[in-house]
Amino acid sequence: MTHSAWARSEQRTVSLPPAALRLLREIAQRDTGAGVAFSSAPYGRWQMDGTAYKVNDRTFHPLDAADFIDIGNGRTDRVKVTAAGRAYLATLDGEGSA
Repeated sequence: MTHSAWARSEQRTVSLPPAALRLLREIAQRDTGAGVAFSSAPYGRWQMDGTAYKVNDRTFHPLDAADFIDIGNGRTDRVKVTAAGRAYLATLDGEGSA
């Protein structure tokens, strides 16, 4: 199996918790190339700048582990959705419409 074929089949097997999937969708919707800024919020949460959307720190972990997002240094860098993250969402959206 080629690397790209393996990557596509691996994407199908990833199962994200609902909160992580929502976070991925929120980031993908707003990331136009420069990433999305988050600021620290109480109780181990992060707030997406310009919105009321808050998310627990641990919600980022499965997305980072699957390489669906790039969190940079994890504290001050903007969060970017990766090509793999966009492909994962496209796969999910394609399955939902089939």
